Amino acid sequence: MRITTGMMTNRYIRNLNKSAKEMNYLNEKVYTGRKFFKGSDDPVSAIKAYKLRREYRSTEIYDGNIRDVESFLTAAESSLMEISNNLETVYTSYLKGITGTKGPEDREIIAKELENLQASILTSLNAKFEDRYIFGGTSKDELPFTVKDGELYFKGYNVNLPANEAVLKELEDEVINIDLGLGITFNGEDLNSDTVFDISMSGLKFMGYGEKDGIANNLYTLIGDIKEQLLREDFSMDNISPYLEKFEEQKKQVLVRVTDLGSKVNYLNYLKTRNEDNQFNLNKKILDVEHVDPAEAIIDFKMQEYSYNAALAMGNKILQNSFIDFIK
Repeated sequence: MRITTGMMTNRYIRNLNKSAKEMNYLNEKVYTGRKFFKGSDDPVSAIKAYKLRREYRSTEIYDGNIRDVESFLTAAESSLMEISNNLETVYTSYLKGITGTKGPEDREIIAKELENLQASILTSLNAKFEDRYIFGGTSKDELPFTVKDGELYFKGYNVNLPANEAVLKELEDEVINIDLGLGITFNGEDLNSDTVFDISMSGLKFMGYGEKDGIANNLYTLIGDIKEQLLREDFSMDNISPYLEKFEEQKKQVLVRVTDLGSKVNYLNYLKTRNEDNQFNLNKKILDVEHVDPAEAIIDFKMQEYSYNAALAMGNKILQNSFIDFIK
C-alpha cells in the first residue's frame, strides 16, 4: 500500500489536534482546579461527588434549622426570665402586704401592683417569635392566653375548670419536632423522639392548670386570688396562706423550665458544633474527589505542552516538500 503525503498530513493533523485538545483540557484543569468537568470524564468520581454534595446540602439545611432554633430559644429564654422576674416581684410584694404593720390602704396599693404584674405576665405569655407564639405550643394564628371575666383561658379553654383538664393535658404535651441532623428514625409508625429536636414550649407546663381543694393551680389566677385576699376587710393570714403556699409551689415550675431551657441550649450548641465538624469533613472529601492537586496538574500540563511542541517540530521534518511544491 502506497502511503501518500496527503495521508501522512491528515494523520499528522488529526493526532496534532488530539494532542492540542488534551493540552487544552489539562490547561483547564490547572485554571479551575477541577479533576473533571462532566460525568463522562470520570463516572465513578462524579457519582461520589454527587452523593457528597447532596449530603453537604443537607448539613446546610440543618445549619439553617439550628440558627432558627437558636434564635427561638433565645427569645423564649428572654420571655421566660421576664415571667420569672415578675413572679419574684409578686413574691416580694405580697410579703410586704402580709406583715402586721400594713393597713388596708397599704394592702390596696400592693393589690394594684399585683394586678399590674398579672397584666405584664400575660403579655409575656403571648410573646411571639416571627410567626409563632413562643408559649402557645403549635399555635400560629390563635392567641394562646386570654382573660375573660378574670378567668385565664388557653386556646379557648378555661384553665381552672376540672372538666377541661384532659384536653389541656393534650395541649400541654403538643410537640414541634425539628430535624437537626440526628437521622430521623421510626419505631413502627411512631417517630423516635431521640432523633428530632422538640422546640414546643406550652405555657401550661409552668403556669399550671386545674385546681385542687378549691384552689387554682395556675399562677395567673393565684396572683388574682392573693390580690383579692389582700383587699378583704377581714384580711387574715389563715385565709391567704393556702394561696401563698400554692403560689410558691407552682412558681418552682418556672425555674424548672428555665433550667430545662438551659439544657436545650447546651444540647443545641453540641449539635451546632457537630454539624460544623460534619460540614468541614464533607468539604474536605469533596475537595479530594473533585479537585486536582495544583502541582500535579501543572506538571501534567507542562508535559503535554512539551509533547505538543515536539510534535510540531517533528511535523516539519516528516512532512517534506512535495513535487508540486517544487513546481511552484
